[in-house]
Order: sequence, then structure tokens, then C-alpha cells
Amino acid sequence: MRRLFRTLAALCCALLLLGNNNCSKNSAANSPQFVTTLTIEDASGLPSSGFTTGALIKFVLTIRNRSDQPQTLYFSGSELINFAVVQAGTANVVWNCDNDTTTACIIGSNLGAPSTTSGFFQITFAPSETKTVTATWNQTDDSAAQLNTGSYEVIGGFTVFNTTGPGSSADNGSSMATGAPTSNQMFPTVFRSTLAPFTIQ
Repeated sequence: MRRLFRTLAALCCALLLLGNNNCSKNSAANSPQFVTTLTIEDASGLPSSGFTTGALIKFVLTIRNRSDQPQTLYFSGSELINFAVVQAGTANVVWNCDNDTTTACIIGSNLGAPSTTSGFFQITFAPSETKTVTATWNQTDDSAAQLNTGSYEVIGGFTVFNTTGPGSSADNGSSMATGAPTSNQMFPTVFRSTLAPFTIQ
């Protein structure tokens, strides 16, 4: 009986070690290389979720290369990022940054100047590098009208065409939309943030 217990204990230890070994081998081939996050700040750069009518709102978008290798993102145009504000709990887009014709969306970034290859824009990240984009918005909708008080959500992301090189097939499923996103483009991916809630009072 004692021999049976020892055998079972040894077998359990071997299985635990095997499972632990498999969990720790999260290779670059089967794990996401990027993670994208969005925070909301007031005009002073302090995190906030409530704003008075007409106050400037900052959307701070970060993308991090979580791998230990350099990574390059390829874009089919010069528009690298986009933000969209929706009414809370809906897919009703009231404003998106690339549709802004009133210069209400002012973007600053540390992405650096993208280079071009075969007509594609590209940005390269060093291992573990994080890049940040900040959009300052004045609460006007796509018609340049002041939004009503109420609850809203914002999503932001990078309009990545692909990660494998110029001319390769598009990876539109995980990229942020150019133009107003559809309802099935409002979930987080490696290139899109979660929907962040805020209120206008």
C-alpha cells in the first residue's frame, strides 16, 4: 500500500511539473505580442471619468510590445490611430477622431515618424517598448455640436494593416477601424482598447 502511495505521489509531481513547464513556455508564436490600453484624463493630465460640459478631455492610448524581440507594425495609410465615442451601452457613434473636420481632435504622440516601405507606413518597437498617443477632445460630435450631458464610452486603437510585412494580407479583425467602428469592432484586441466609460455633467 505504501508503495502505491509513493507511485501516485511521484506521478502527481511529474504531472504538476509537466503542466508548469508547458505554462511557462508561452512562445512568441502563440502569444499576443502587443497590448493596447486607454485612459481618460482631464485637461491637467489627471485621471478622471466625469467632466463638465465643454471641458477638454484627454484620451491617452498606449501600445506595448510585450515580447522580447523587436516588432514592426504596418499601416496602409498615414492614419495610425483612431478614437470613437459612443453613447453608453450602445454602438451609436457620436464622434470619431478621423471624421473630425473641426480640429476638435488634437493628437500628440511619441510614435516617431513612420517610415514607408512599398507604400506602407511602418513603426518598429524595441523589445518591451511602450508608445503613447494623446488626443485632446472638446466634446463636440461629428456635426461640431456640443454633446448633451449623459453617459458615454470611448474606444481607441491602432489602425494596423498587418504585422507580417508590406503587401501581406490585412489583419483587420484586431485593428481599430478607420472611420466609425461597427458594433462588432467595439471589443478589445491587441490593437484596440476596452470601452472606457465617462460622463458629461
